[in-house]
Amino acid sequence: MSLNEEVKEKIRTLVEVYYDVQDVRIRTFNRLRQFGRIEGVDPHHLKKLELEIREYIWNEIKDLPIVEKFLKNIRGIGPVLAGGLITFFDVNKADRPSGFWHYAGLHVVNGRAPKRKRGEKLDYNPRAKVLCWKLGRSFLMFKTPFYSEIYEKARQEETAKLRNPIKNPENCPHYKECLKLLKGKAERTGKPMKKPPCRLHIHLRAMRKMVKRFLCDFWVVWRRLEGLPVTEPYPVAKLKHHDIKSPYVESATEDKETSKS
Repeated sequence: MSLNEEVKEKIRTLVEVYYDVQDVRIRTFNRLRQFGRIEGVDPHHLKKLELEIREYIWNEIKDLPIVEKFLKNIRGIGPVLAGGLITFFDVNKADRPSGFWHYAGLHVVNGRAPKRKRGEKLDYNPRAKVLCWKLGRSFLMFKTPFYSEIYEKARQEETAKLRNPIKNPENCPHYKECLKLLKGKAERTGKPMKKPPCRLHIHLRAMRKMVKRFLCDFWVVWRRLEGLPVTEPYPVAKLKHHDIKSPYVESATEDKETSKS
């Protein structure tokens, strides 16, 4: 069972509309809170619209195998994130997990994450990238088992690798770059210069590692459920991390593997 292109496009649009409405609702609630209750003004209409969008998306995707056997079992992934994942990514076009990484702008160019450059066309989908960072924040907010643990381990490893740049900012590889930007901002605004955001650099590196691992698992399960060939993921094939197994991958595909045997 799969979605036709018309339904996919509708869900992709609704996912973005959902986050637009959510953003407006939060900002509206915060501004109205300054005045207290205003007779005849009910910002809860926006929340009702959010719920209607969630319900529509869920009704369209709930019976898909990738949702039923994998996505719905992961804490932090609800109808909207699930709808975005299965409509932004195309498992038939990616013959390796790195295809998903590249599509979401999580690949590496000359050893660094790709950045927008004026006059150059992007080789990834910025909307898919935003969706993945929302997914990462959701994993951390809900303390999603396995994936949030990958984040914590990566955060500790990055701190050690960079010789604790939070206490010693000069150890951060972006120190000079950040220092230049912060000095320029301080001169423009007349405000005191802030410390380089090394804590943020470590957070983003750890988040990136967590999201890439999820996309790898997502790709493996989806390919298996669709009966498509599956290559060994990079952590196993190249880094020999045979002991790092996702419980979600095992449970999602065990029925299929049992039926084959």
